[in-house]
Amino acid sequence: MSDKKTLVLHLSGVPSPLLFAVSDDTATELTGSLVELVRSGSTSAVRCADGSDVVVDFGKVVTAHIGALPTVGEVHGAPGRRMRGLS
Repeated sequence: MSDKKTLVLHLSGVPSPLLFAVSDDTATELTGSLVELVRSGSTSAVRCADGSDVVVDFGKVVTAHIGALPTVGEVHGAPGRRMRGLS
């Protein structure tokens, strides 16, 4: 089994990065396009590992990379997590 992947987004003025669990396929797609997405400031939908989609405004992102899924902390879009709050 391969390591689980995370899209890591660092925003200006925000001390903690935003973490989104992504599938290996999504990680591969993003690896080839992250530089251009951040440089152009594009807005793009990203498919999370749980099948949900998030829309990222890369114009607000300072740096972005694909990393390993952390063992602790809040990771959005991870399979098996129940949504809390209003729905």
